[in-house]
Amino acid sequence: MSRNPRRLADPIRLLVSVGREEVEAVDSRMEQGRYHRHRNRAKFVRLAIERELARCQSDDFNGP
Repeated sequence: MSRNPRRLADPIRLLVSVGREEVEAVDSRMEQGRYHRHRNRAKFVRLAIERELARCQSDDFNGP
């Protein structure tokens, strides 16, 4: 599922704004290292997007 973004055939940058509390929560999880071994926020966010898309697909989410 997840790939190295430098190796994607046609990568597109996505800029998002997130609240300070969310960023601090991500940083806290990344520092734990035991369960979330992410090296940077971008990878964390990319994986979260992929998981949410998979979850929506598995729930037969058809959207509007």
